Amino acid sequence: ENSVLPTHNYQEGVFERANAIGGSAMEKIKTSQRGCPQCNMTCGNVVEDADGKPSELDYENVAMLGSNIGLGDLKKVAVFNRMADEFGLDAITLGSVIGFAMEASEKGLISEKLSWGDYATAKALIEDIVYRRDLGDLLAEGVRFAAEKIGKDSSRWAMHVKGLEITAYDCHAAPAMALAYGTSSIGAHHKDAWVISWEVKVGREGYGEEKVDKVIEFQRIRGGVFECLTTCRLPWIELGFELEWYTKFLHATTGLKMTWNDLNMIADRVYSLIRAFWVREYGKNWTGEMDVPPARWFEEPLTKGTFKGAKLDRVKYNTMLQMYYKKRGWDKRGIPTETTLKRLGLEDVAKQLKERVNLFK
Repeated sequence: ENSVLPTHNYQEGVFERANAIGGSAMEKIKTSQRGCPQCNMTCGNVVEDADGKPSELDYENVAMLGSNIGLGDLKKVAVFNRMADEFGLDAITLGSVIGFAMEASEKGLISEKLSWGDYATAKALIEDIVYRRDLGDLLAEGVRFAAEKIGKDSSRWAMHVKGLEITAYDCHAAPAMALAYGTSSIGAHHKDAWVISWEVKVGREGYGEEKVDKVIEFQRIRGGVFECLTTCRLPWIELGFELEWYTKFLHATTGLKMTWNDLNMIADRVYSLIRAFWVREYGKNWTGEMDVPPARWFEEPLTKGTFKGAKLDRVKYNTMLQMYYKKRGWDKRGIPTETTLKRLGLEDVAKQLKERVNLFK
């Protein structure tokens, strides 16, 4: 309905067999639920997969190992998900590299034949990735490095930001979510700022300040405060649990009286510190392009669904990005300014950047 379901390596946002891998289909084959120790919100849904073994599903894994590779059989999707767990693979990245390989095969860029939804070939490919055999060796380090080796403009549809594969929300028509992916502290991940639900409610077309503010707000809460408190996001974002309780619980358990302004300052410190790490490691090769999603979302419009014809506007996205940098206290390249680092109590970080890569102007 919302055209955000990654399909055929993010070429589309709708999948004709979505109902076969969706929540209702999952409920029909669910055998049990799992949760974190002593938690009363058992959010993990366990199903019996096509091999008759238990597999714990969630949306991102199902989308990336299902619609993203053209597979519309939930029990078979569950097999891939279980294999990822057993082999210690990231299921989201796995779905992305398989989708990338299928598109590369479709375009004739590799000799191997992989068709969309080809269950048997994809299953064999997973083991090849694990043991780094043949094509699997090329894919084992993710789509960024695979695209660098294949070349021929494949980097334009290698779906990652800063080397981390994109989690399961297509952003042809979701500028705020695209910005969240672009500026996530670890690469393209929804964990820091899952704004897609909010964006669907308020409107998809806009590129204004409201969206930039919401991305930063969510990053502070999810990627900053919740990470520092090592607390679950589920009660707040999915169940509407009021944020005021977190400071109360923090006080009750530690004796620390902190306001949300205090916590937001800590979150901003976290974000600028992680960004400084990125900049330090890349050195003079750092550029604001590191915060821009793949070219596909800007250049190849959707051809199906409610948002047929939609694609991101690069100029408007860059305007949002510069607005984001300014609000963060970073320069036009996305590098925390010396003033910002000192304000956040990160004088030593400012000194390191100045001495090691001489990035401050």
